[in-house]
Amino acid sequence: MIAYSLTYPIGVLGMLGALALAGRLWGRSEHAERDRLEAMGVVTAQPETRSVLVTRGGEPLHLDALRRQHAWQVVFGRVQRAAQTHIVDSTTTVQPGDVVTVVGSPVEIARVIDVLGAASEDRIEWDRRSLDYRRMFVSSREVAGRRLADLDLPGRFGAVVTRVRRGDVEMLAAGDMVLELGDRVRVVTDRANLEAVAAYFGDSYRSLSELDILAFSVGPALGLLLGLVPLPLPGGVELRLGIAGGPLIVALVLGFVGRTGPIVWALPYSANLTLRQIGLVMFLAAIGTRAGWEFRTVLTTGGGFAIMAAGAAVTCLTALATLWLGYRVLKMPLALVSGVLAAVQTQPAVLGFAVEQAGNDLPTLTYARTYPVALVSKIVLAQVLLELLA
Repeated sequence: MIAYSLTYPIGVLGMLGALALAGRLWGRSEHAERDRLEAMGVVTAQPETRSVLVTRGGEPLHLDALRRQHAWQVVFGRVQRAAQTHIVDSTTTVQPGDVVTVVGSPVEIARVIDVLGAASEDRIEWDRRSLDYRRMFVSSREVAGRRLADLDLPGRFGAVVTRVRRGDVEMLAAGDMVLELGDRVRVVTDRANLEAVAAYFGDSYRSLSELDILAFSVGPALGLLLGLVPLPLPGGVELRLGIAGGPLIVALVLGFVGRTGPIVWALPYSANLTLRQIGLVMFLAAIGTRAGWEFRTVLTTGGGFAIMAAGAAVTCLTALATLWLGYRVLKMPLALVSGVLAAVQTQPAVLGFAVEQAGNDLPTLTYARTYPVALVSKIVLAQVLLELLA
C-alpha cells in the first residue's frame, strides 16, 4: 500500500503526460481520424436518406431478397407507386417507375442505385400526410435487450425503424441490433399508429432516470460472491478474484446475456454515464485521501524518492511503448490506442482524460475490450508472485 500510495499520483500524471504528448506529436484532424476509423470498420459513415427511381427489371424486384443477395447495409423505408406511398416490409416488391427511399451510407446507397436504376430528386419522405416519422426513446423493459427483428414492427404496427441513436452516435438500424434502454429509434409508420408505437417503446425520458433496483442489487451481489470463491491453481495455489475481479466477470456474463425474463441487466445510457462519473470521483477521492497520508509519512522517513522514481520510470516507459506500438506499428487511430493504454493501466482517470482529448467515446471501445483481460491478469499474476516469493 505504501508503494502504491507513492507511485499512484506520479503514475497517473505520467500517463496523462504521455497521452498529451502523443496527441501533440501524432494528432490528426477530425476528418482524417474518422476516415481511418471507417477504413478499419470501427465506425460507419453517418446514415443519410436518398430516393431511388426503379428503372431496371421487367419483373417485380423483391427488395429483401436483393438486400441479402448483394449484402447491402441499408434500410428501405417507403415505396411510392402511382401516388400511393407504403411502408416497405419483407414482402415488398418494386417495378419500373416506383420510387423507394433508402437509408444508409453514401457508398451503400450508390450500390443500390447501380442495381435498381437511378437517383431521384423526389423526396417522398417529406410528404407526411399519410406516413410520418418520429424519434422515440426506448424506455420499456419489455423491448430493451431484444433484437430489432424479433419485435416484428412491420407485422404488428406496419412500422419500420430506420435509424438508432445511442448516445451521440447515429447508427443504421439492423435486424440483429439489440436495443438498449436510452436508445432513440426513428420510426416510420402511418400517422394513426404513431402513438401506439410510442407506447410500445415506452418513449418516457423520466423512466430512463430510474434504476431497476433488483438488477442493480443482484448483479453486484453475485459478483462479490464469485470474488470470494477460491479457485485452485497448479502447485497448490488458490486464486480469488476479489471484490474487483468477481463483479467484473459477472458483469461481462450478464452484459452478454442482456436480459433474464423481465430483468434487463444493462443500465440506461444516461444512468450509466452518471454512475461512471460518480464512481470515478469517489475512486480518485478515496485514493487521494489514503495516498496523501502515506505519501507524507514515507517521504519524511526516507526511501520514498527511490520508489517514486522507479514507479515513474515504469509507468512512463510503459505508456510511451504502448502508444508507439499501437499507433505506429499496428496503425490504430490514436483515440483507440488511448483507450488501450487506460485499460492496460486499469486507470479510469486516464480513460476520462482520453475521452476528453478525443472529443468522443471511441476510447471506451478499446477500453471495454482490454480492461477485463488486464484486470484479471493483474489479479492472477499478483497472487501467483506473492505465492512464489513467499
